[in-house]
Amino acid sequence: MFKEERHAHILKDLKHKHRVLVAELATEMQVSPDTIRRDLQELAEKELVVKVHGGALPADFNEVLERCIKSNGKKL
Repeated sequence: MFKEERHAHILKDLKHKHRVLVAELATEMQVSPDTIRRDLQELAEKELVVKVHGGALPADFNEVLERCIKSNGKKL
């Protein structure tokens, strides 16, 4: 599988699952976990994902989290 295909697969999974795990992606795509980590690093550098321990979240995750924190703070 080419790098561009892996990136598309990762972004598609994120859209549907809202998170991806390195181990699951490596198994699904039959590549090493290190390959997935490098792919996630490249996507993070392009600000398409947010890397977390063991996987990644959608890039807009931080924005959603900040809005939730602000709205909860106003209710207090």
